[in-house]
Amino acid sequence: MAIQIRENDVTVKYVDKIGKGQLAAECSIDASAGGVSKIYCVSGGVCVKSAEAQDGAVRVVCEVTSRVIYADGAGAYSSADYVTEITESVSAEGAVAGMPVSAAASISDVQSEVVGSSIKLQTVVDLDFEGECEYTATLVDEVEGAVSRTQENDITNLKGGGSDSFTVSEEYETGAAIGKILSYGAEVFLTSVRAEEGSVYAEGEVWIQLVYDDGGVCSKQFSHPFAEELMIGDSKADDIVTARACVKGVSILITGSEEENVVQMDVTVGVDVRLFEEERIETVADVFSPAAELEVTYIEKSFTAPEGMKFLSKRVCGSADVEVEGIRRVLAGVPSFASVSNMYREGGKLTCEGVINVCEIYETDGGAVDSCAVEIPFSFTSDLKDDGEREVACMGAAVTDVVSRVRREGEIEVCANVSLQLACMEKCVLQGVSHIEVGQERELDMGGISVLTVARGETLWDVAKALNVSERDIAAQNPFVEKGIKEGDKIIVFRCMA
Repeated sequence: MAIQIRENDVTVKYVDKIGKGQLAAECSIDASAGGVSKIYCVSGGVCVKSAEAQDGAVRVVCEVTSRVIYADGAGAYSSADYVTEITESVSAEGAVAGMPVSAAASISDVQSEVVGSSIKLQTVVDLDFEGECEYTATLVDEVEGAVSRTQENDITNLKGGGSDSFTVSEEYETGAAIGKILSYGAEVFLTSVRAEEGSVYAEGEVWIQLVYDDGGVCSKQFSHPFAEELMIGDSKADDIVTARACVKGVSILITGSEEENVVQMDVTVGVDVRLFEEERIETVADVFSPAAELEVTYIEKSFTAPEGMKFLSKRVCGSADVEVEGIRRVLAGVPSFASVSNMYREGGKLTCEGVINVCEIYETDGGAVDSCAVEIPFSFTSDLKDDGEREVACMGAAVTDVVSRVRREGEIEVCANVSLQLACMEKCVLQGVSHIEVGQERELDMGGISVLTVARGETLWDVAKALNVSERDIAAQNPFVEKGIKEGDKIIVFRCMA
């Protein structure tokens, strides 16, 4: 019987890490006419507006927001904010021109300096790049006239995604007349995402902080939970979802009476979504023929695919020693940034390590206002689904709910929530026979007895291939193999005379 082979092209779309880098956003903020006597607090945020792949690099457009609270030459409270749009090509060795890419951005450092009547700021932004990749292989999925073994490949394919945005509004009745807004900011973090028919539901929380002057420094923080339907048209209920959220903009409107102001804050949140679908592909894993020489070509391609998202949150605390005679009270605790420095797996558990930075504005016993930076390291461990081969990628980090107090003379204690959005990635393998070349016919040995002693790790397929007979023929003459074989078992095959 002639050997007939059917081949089929299989395409896998997946997401892969293609590089990481840094960029620095610099700006100069002109202070009031009175100059600058002291900087109290610097904070900010970053949002990626676009990313475009080039050969060996990614051209990224980032919007960096910088905010500063300072005292002018007369000691009056002042503030300023500045938006820097920076466009730069950042090296990414895995990038190929035309490849769809995305970038995750986070702030890792902020430096400030007073130069004359200006405040110069430098914000360091860390970037992680992912690219959408495609791999196509020709695989054999059916063989007639030879002995073949098939296998199922469980593949997770990138099917698409999209972006959507929504606005969260919050009002705060100050009960006082606001002289000026000194600082404001917002953080967003997700707590769950799920796919439905034609949309993706995202749940989470927006955390808002307001620092203002009503004759002194006052601060207010509040949170707003949300449950939003994101219009991602090609989603299905059984899709796997990964999502990344960021604050795209914050606007403030002050209303109410002159004596009792009301602050309305509108926070625009953007969410980027990717959708993946699971697919099972059956291929020929191995083949041999008692009647002909076969030259078999195999392929094996490994890649990572998401199995879902994990959301972690932990309360962390730290303290700062201040070299003053005494601290009367803390006026405001303003988070500067959070960064994740290390993630590792061990024994089915995931450990995340990093640091948060909070600026504390306080009043001394003598009535002077000053500030200090508090750096709080964090490390927390969470169970993984199992101890398989998995990677975990950080999709976002947020610092929320900052609470500060004077612990004792010269010491401020700070506690805050750290929230992480993580994508859990599993290893997928596409493997099988990619090509079969049929060679010379063999002369069949139709007589005699073959005896084989099973070696360590050998399967029934390995034995059948060595004896040049089918697994069915072995089982017919050696019924015990149906319960499995082990090292040392003897397999006997009687060959019938022609």
